[in-house]
Amino acid sequence: MKQSLQALEHFFPPDFVASLSEENFLHKLLNGQYSGAEIWRQHINECLELALRYRLVDADLEARLKKGDREVFDAAMNELKCAKFLEGIFEVDSLHWHPQGREKKVGEFELLLRKGDKPIFVEVKTVFPRDLERLERRIIDKLCRYTEQVPFPFALDVHIKETGTSENFSGRKFKGFLTEELGKINTEDAAGGSSKLADYRDDNTGLYLEIATISVPPKPRQKMAYLGIIGGEARSLENKEYLKHSLRRAYEQLPEGKQPCLVVLCSSTAFPIDEDDLLNALLGTLALRFYQFTDRTAKVPEPEWFRKLDGFYHPRRNRKLSATALYSEKFAESGIGKNIEIYHNPFALDSLNYSLFNDKGVRQLVKKNDKEMEWIS
Repeated sequence: MKQSLQALEHFFPPDFVASLSEENFLHKLLNGQYSGAEIWRQHINECLELALRYRLVDADLEARLKKGDREVFDAAMNELKCAKFLEGIFEVDSLHWHPQGREKKVGEFELLLRKGDKPIFVEVKTVFPRDLERLERRIIDKLCRYTEQVPFPFALDVHIKETGTSENFSGRKFKGFLTEELGKINTEDAAGGSSKLADYRDDNTGLYLEIATISVPPKPRQKMAYLGIIGGEARSLENKEYLKHSLRRAYEQLPEGKQPCLVVLCSSTAFPIDEDDLLNALLGTLALRFYQFTDRTAKVPEPEWFRKLDGFYHPRRNRKLSATALYSEKFAESGIGKNIEIYHNPFALDSLNYSLFNDKGVRQLVKKNDKEMEWIS
């Protein structure tokens, strides 16, 4: 029996659906008759009901859902899905969308679980794949747009040495850099050859550019700059780097003051996250330590595995983050299976009380002693 999808129809009325092209993923989602389509629509409908119930619906949320960009849609829906899951394992009205006077914002909320306990601040982030070619293309598009806003009478040879982890580098910083560096060049000298600019680095994303000017025939009435050549020899990144980038972005959203903070990362079919990826990103990369003594008669200890201090969890930084959770879904004919695993931060200033999740079907990695972590259910 087909269930009511009132919330889905509220967000996507028939006239809106009719206006979509058949190639639009929203058209396929809302009209598709493929196996399991109705289960996915019902799952989304339940999350949209939560948004309506908590009065989260505003022009921004509607625009994110209707924009037609799959990543933007998935990010918004994952925020609602995580909230729905947490409400489901605790109780209705356990969610609060106005933490510390902040404006309501989907993707960050507080969990109010037990009277007298500090509320848990929750930030939800979706990790998307950034294959090298697509990421480089998006960066090039932004470089072209920003460069056109800085006037100079020659072309630029921009070499992408490293793409970093995201195309969301600072446009203002890049334009300011170009304006300052190009102001140092004698345009008459540059017209006869090339001139090397300082290298450009964006500390937030890891973008690294080598830039030089190129002499080009002047165009009539030309006043604005243009890019003559953009080359690339960027290297690909491991999954842990994408995860740490998402964690850095989430960390910036954590509130000031003392309270437990939980960041929930959402995986996707396009970018599955496994346990090893998250352990490497959070606790550090695994390495093998060998021992060698100059005293040949001494007993040499066996080699041992340890984690390097290159993870997001660190004794001297990122200690405001109490724990990281991984939210995932699995399709079944009976419905959508949802799961959360929690990786506690052994260095957190305000620890997340893991007993809150006892008997909730949540697997948790907790501190066993000063050297070890252990899984509990």
